[in-house]
Amino acid sequence: RHPLVRTNPVNGRPALFLGAHASHIEGMPIEEGRALLKALLDHVTQPQFRYRHEWTEGDLVVWDNRCVLHRATPYDSTRYKRLLQRTTVSGDPGEFSAVGR
Repeated sequence: RHPLVRTNPVNGRPALFLGAHASHIEGMPIEEGRALLKALLDHVTQPQFRYRHEWTEGDLVVWDNRCVLHRATPYDSTRYKRLLQRTTVSGDPGEFSAVGR
């Protein structure tokens, strides 16, 4: 259970907190909530809101996981090798707060 909209602790901007895993919206009839979730996902996944990186050797991509919907895409593991490294910054975890709380 979590809010549908959260406030970014760094810049104060509201951000949707949803994904394909969301099943309903608390306080709404199930079908109405599912229709709203579908409409929101359909909107935010339009091409003008997506970024797909075309990798070249030496690239580094950094993003704020609190503010993105992301998904792995298939690739040909027989032709390509991937080197993935993760960095987590320590300190204040910067939790989002629910908008309106």
